[in-house]
Amino acid sequence: MKQFVLLFIWLAALLIAWRSGAWSPSDSDSSESAEMSTHDRMFHMHRPLHDGGKVGMSGQYHLELVSHADGNHRLWISNAFRQEMDPAGFSGTLTVQTSAGSAVPVHFNRVGRTKELTANTERLQGQTWLVVDGSLGNGTRFQNMKFFWDYDADSGLLVPSLGLDTMVPLPVDNTPTAARVSLGKDLFFDQLLSTDGSTSCASCHRPEYAFAEPDTVSHGVGGRPGKRNTPSVLNTAYYPVLLWDGRHTSLESQALAPLLHPDEMANEDEASLVERLEQKYGQRTQDTMGEPLSITSIAKALACYQRTLFSGDSDFDRFEAGQREAIGEAARRGRTLFFGSTGCGNCHVPPLFTDFEFHNLGAGWRGTGDDDLGRFVVTGEQHDIGAFRTPSLRDVARTAPYMHDGSIGTLREVVEFYNRGGKANENRDGLIASLGLSSAEIDDLVAFLKTLNGRENASSQWSAPAEANGGSDL
Repeated sequence: MKQFVLLFIWLAALLIAWRSGAWSPSDSDSSESAEMSTHDRMFHMHRPLHDGGKVGMSGQYHLELVSHADGNHRLWISNAFRQEMDPAGFSGTLTVQTSAGSAVPVHFNRVGRTKELTANTERLQGQTWLVVDGSLGNGTRFQNMKFFWDYDADSGLLVPSLGLDTMVPLPVDNTPTAARVSLGKDLFFDQLLSTDGSTSCASCHRPEYAFAEPDTVSHGVGGRPGKRNTPSVLNTAYYPVLLWDGRHTSLESQALAPLLHPDEMANEDEASLVERLEQKYGQRTQDTMGEPLSITSIAKALACYQRTLFSGDSDFDRFEAGQREAIGEAARRGRTLFFGSTGCGNCHVPPLFTDFEFHNLGAGWRGTGDDDLGRFVVTGEQHDIGAFRTPSLRDVARTAPYMHDGSIGTLREVVEFYNRGGKANENRDGLIASLGLSSAEIDDLVAFLKTLNGRENASSQWSAPAEANGGSDL
């Protein structure tokens, strides 16, 4: 009897949401209504509901922010059904973070009896991060929710694909130009970066595998194995942290590391690297970067190239943009599971399908004392033992094997791993629990994940240079 009552309440809630929410019957045409279930039509859409809005997600709640250079910032809160909520119980602040530091937080105030909240700051320019913190009543907290804003809104060469943020974070001291991108691309595919001329960046970050590779772990000079699986570099222009343990916070600093790592490029020092590259790249670097060839200018050029590697315009993006035929029935069911009962979407948050947080799933954990400690190596915090950054799921069907150690071979096996609740260990994340999915539901989730493969756009430069010195076929 109790189960029947709960089912009735859930169905009633669906009916009310359908009739009064962001997708009432008048919002969709008859053909769409015929094709899609009520739940699928209104559940968990991430497109902005307001012109110029950006959507962030915390649990099953969505925050949508619209910011203007004059310092006026508008915020709305919506539930999983994208119904805007009464913000009467909301208390929160907005903090502006620039390269110079953070401003004093300002409070949001409700506009009359509307569902809109506003905060006002000084006039803004250039690039900033807007950080929202607050609570809704006693039980719901929104912590450190970041929205990137570029008030100049001119990314030059960079034209992101459908589904990606049109504002691309750019460092003030390394703005991409056509010449810098071309230099970085040539360096990315050039085996001369390694001490024995055997290994390029593209040896592990291979375009045909969405700039990852099909090996369990990466291999460097002399076939030396690394400890971790190669992550894709697609869409890393947006990433606030990089690598599985988040030790780098910029593409420039990340690009430096492999050059001197003994298991990767294995250069003994900067001088030997520069000497080897000087004849081919010395004058070009001076002309292009405005500085001599050095390990720093090499890293800056590589970062400029990597910022052009976008992947969006997936079948999922087209579906969310209104092309309801873009994904099939199984993928639609998988989408509902992903953003619904499984909780996958709580960590794999669109548009990049990651929360950039660190979680211990137990993947590869043996408890023998020689396990990869993950984020703990960076922070030294006990709770970070065995925790790794949530990977983006864009192009996930192209980047097998999976997990930080490449220990899971197929997407279906990944979903089965989550269905079992990961692997038990002392530090396993509290969000990880068995899901109770049927075999058919696992198939549906896999079908949905396959809709996240992107399409290269005119701004992206996936292909190797015509005269690439090794890399993509290794």
